[in-house]
Amino acid sequence: MNNDYKKFKQLLEYFVAHLEYCVTNNKHNRGYDKYIKPFEEKGSFKRSGQGYNGNLIQNQIKNWENYTNGKIAISTYPPSYTGGGNYLHWIFTSINVIAVWQNANSVEYLRIVKNSYPITNAEEVLTLSVEKLGLFDDQEPNNKLKHFFDNFNKLIMEEKGKGKVFQYVQKLKNSKNIILTGAPGTGKTFLAKEIAKQMIGVEDDEALAKSLQFGFVQFHPSYDYTDFVEGLRPTNDDNGNIGFELKDGIFKKFCNNAVYGKTFEELYSKFMEDLLTPTLCETKQNKRFTLKSNGKNSCIAIPEAGATTIYITKEMIKEYLYDQIERRYPSYLVPIAKYFQEKYKFIPEKTENNKNYVFVIDEINRGEISKIFGELFFSIDPTYRGVKGAVKTQYANMQGDDVFFYVPENVYIIGCMNDIDRSVESFDFAMRRRFTWIEVTAEESAINMGLTEPITKAMTGLNEAIENIAGFSSAYHIGGAYFLNTDGNCIQDEELENVWDYRIEPLLKEYLRGMPNGKNELEELKKVFDKEIKKLKGVSDNENNGQ
Repeated sequence: MNNDYKKFKQLLEYFVAHLEYCVTNNKHNRGYDKYIKPFEEKGSFKRSGQGYNGNLIQNQIKNWENYTNGKIAISTYPPSYTGGGNYLHWIFTSINVIAVWQNANSVEYLRIVKNSYPITNAEEVLTLSVEKLGLFDDQEPNNKLKHFFDNFNKLIMEEKGKGKVFQYVQKLKNSKNIILTGAPGTGKTFLAKEIAKQMIGVEDDEALAKSLQFGFVQFHPSYDYTDFVEGLRPTNDDNGNIGFELKDGIFKKFCNNAVYGKTFEELYSKFMEDLLTPTLCETKQNKRFTLKSNGKNSCIAIPEAGATTIYITKEMIKEYLYDQIERRYPSYLVPIAKYFQEKYKFIPEKTENNKNYVFVIDEINRGEISKIFGELFFSIDPTYRGVKGAVKTQYANMQGDDVFFYVPENVYIIGCMNDIDRSVESFDFAMRRRFTWIEVTAEESAINMGLTEPITKAMTGLNEAIENIAGFSSAYHIGGAYFLNTDGNCIQDEELENVWDYRIEPLLKEYLRGMPNGKNELEELKKVFDKEIKKLKGVSDNENNGQ
C-alpha cells in the first residue's frame, strides 16, 4: 500500500501540473519541469484524450496508473480545462478525482466524486486542498493524502462488480450496437440486463421489465421481418369479416416509442379502433366529411360532395402534431390531427435524445439476420442513425409515398449469442460490421456471478481440460451460471457432484457427440472434475487410493 500512496501522490501532482499548464501555457508553473517538459522535449505531450480508451494521453501517467485494486486513467477535454470534464478515474467506473479551481490559473482543491456519469450528477465524497495533500512538497505522502487515497480506493473495492458493467456501458454508448458472445453459462443475458439498468437508470429487474425504455426479444429460426419490423396481421370486424391489417413489429414499435413516447402509439391504436365506427368532421373550409379507419392503420376522409377519397396516414398526423408539417391534404389533415389531439387529450412531447432506450436481442444468431432486419441493416449503422438513415420499409406502399422509418439516436441494441450453437446460420458480414463484438469469458462470469474461490478453481481446472481436446477452444468452456443455485447464488462445495451429473455432463455429451473418441474424452473430463472435488475436500490422490 505504501507504494500505492507514493504513486498516487505523483499522479495527483501530474494531474494538477497538466491542467494548469494547458490553461496558462506557463512553463514556470509548479510541476512543469518534472512532469510536462520531458514529454514536450520528445514532442509527445498530449493535452487531451480519453485514457481509458487507449488514447496517447495515458502514456504520460503510465508510471503511476497501476494500483493494488485496479488501474487509474486520465481524461481531459478541450477547450476549457477548468470545467468538469477533466478527471482521474478508476478505469471503466464513474469514480473520479476532479479539480476545483481557485481562479483562472491554479487548482486549489481536488475532489473525489462517485456516480459521475454524467458529471453533472456527481456526488461529492471528499474534498481536500492541494496544500493539505502535500502536493509538490518533495516529501513522503502525508496522512491527509493517505486518507484521500484510502477513500478513493474504498470506492473501487465497493464498486468492483459494477465497474465491469460500466465498461460495457461505455462501449455501448460509443458504438450503439454490441454483441455479447461467449461460452454457455457465462451470463450474457444477465449482463445485457445489467447494462440496460445502468443505461436506463433503474435498480432492479422488476423496474427494468416495467420500463418503457427497455425491450427484449429472443430470436428463433421461424422469427421474421413481420415480427420484428412490420407486416400484415389477420383481423376481423364486428360482422365477422376476415381481413388483414398492417401492424408494426416489436422493434418498430420500440423505436417509435423512443421518439414519440408510448402514449401516442397507444392513443393512435385506440383512435383506429374507435374509427371503425365512422364519425363526421369538417375541413378547414367548413366542408363536412366522414372520417373512418381503413383497417390498415390509416384514416379515410370521405367528402359529402362526392370528391375523391383522401387517405391520411399515422405518420402524417404524427408529423403535424410534433413538427407542424402539412405535407399533404392540409384541409383534411389539420382538422383530423386536432380532432385526435382534443378527443384523447394528447400532448405531443418528443423524448428523442433525452432518454436512453435499450433493446436486447437474446440468441441473436438463431434467427436469419438478413431476413429479420431487412433494409434496417442500413438504419442501425451507428453512422446512419436518426433521420439521415431513414428508409422505406417493405410495406411503405401501403402507408403513403412520404412515409419513412429510421432508428433513433437514443436507441441502443445489445445482442447475445453462443458462438458454438450448431442450430444457427453464419452471421451476415454486412450486419457483423455494424456491431462491436465483446467476448464474455468464463473467468469474467465467475467474478460477475460471485463464485467462491474454490468453486472458481474447480471450474477453471475443468475448462483447461476442455480446451486441451483437439478442435475445442474457449468457446466450449463451462460458464459460471452452471455453478449457481436456484436463488442465483454460488453453490456449496458439497453440491459439485450434483452439478456434474445434472448440468455439466449433459452439455459435454452434446459437445462430444459424433466424435470417435467422445466417450473416452468425457471420462477424462470426469476424472479432472473429480480431482477438483477431492481438492475441495482436502483428499489427496494417495489417500483416495488407500496408500
